Amino acid sequence: MMERYINEHNKTVYRGVTAETEFSSDLFYMPEYQGIEDDESFAFHSEMGSLTVLDRMTGFGWRDVETGYRSPDGKFWLASGSIDVRRSGCKTVGEAIEWVKSRANNCVGV
Repeated sequence: MMERYINEHNKTVYRGVTAETEFSSDLFYMPEYQGIEDDESFAFHSEMGSLTVLDRMTGFGWRDVETGYRSPDGKFWLASGSIDVRRSGCKTVGEAIEWVKSRANNCVGV
């Protein structure tokens, strides 16, 4: 059974998450620290790793949405170009992780 808690770093984290756990945009929260004023970030942390979404103004003058996945062993995948896993239609956490990995175009398992 999935359980939500606040960890020692004041992050919302879920335990009991598996690849088969139902995926939903409701799992994401908006971290307190948002960085640049017009940027919005959202995060989902669990023992399966972290999925993050950043809606930001690029240095080129247009907005972009990027989704990142950091695995429990510290590897990172980043997909940019209006890629938002929350709107992917994925049904499970495992499917959402693979969706991000398959679209990664900046960082690929580094």
